[in-house]
Amino acid sequence: MPAGITGRRQRLGPCHHTGLTLPELLVTLAVVSGLAVAATNGLPGFIQTNRMAAEVNAFVTALQLARSEAVKHGRRVVLCPSADGEYCADSSQWKPGWILFASDNREREADEALLQSGNPLGAGILMRSGNYRKRIVYQPDGSSGGSNSSFTFCDTRRRAPPRVICLSNTGRPRLTRTRCDGRPIDCP
Repeated sequence: MPAGITGRRQRLGPCHHTGLTLPELLVTLAVVSGLAVAATNGLPGFIQTNRMAAEVNAFVTALQLARSEAVKHGRRVVLCPSADGEYCADSSQWKPGWILFASDNREREADEALLQSGNPLGAGILMRSGNYRKRIVYQPDGSSGGSNSSFTFCDTRRRAPPRVICLSNTGRPRLTRTRCDGRPIDCP
């Protein structure tokens, strides 16, 4: 046996249980309830910010797909708002959804296949196009004819910060937290 250790076991005395005292328990409950309240207050904003990011990313993906398809197939590709998921709406309201198709005449014919369609925007999210653009047409060289354009995403509940997609004539989308010219975003 090592030095200093005897063959007898040392008794600790009567059975001793460890645990929390009432004051320790009350402090723990107070901290946990405070954290729960803080998390609950921030949760709706967190969820809406993620919804907004998902909608913005889906639209940027559609813009990039439209550009690449126009270059790949050497023909015009159109991205436009659509209320029925089949044909372009005569509106600049993109909230009901959008469609993406290849067409030389900028209108979807019954025999032209949809390349992609977008679902209606999530609850509380609005999207508006600058200059009331009713469609984006990508040319075979990848440019988006017409003037520069912007797409503003706003949260009507004001839980998520607004975002803007700036679309240049070269066809490249760029994300920003201001208007394309640097001024603050004004949401309804």
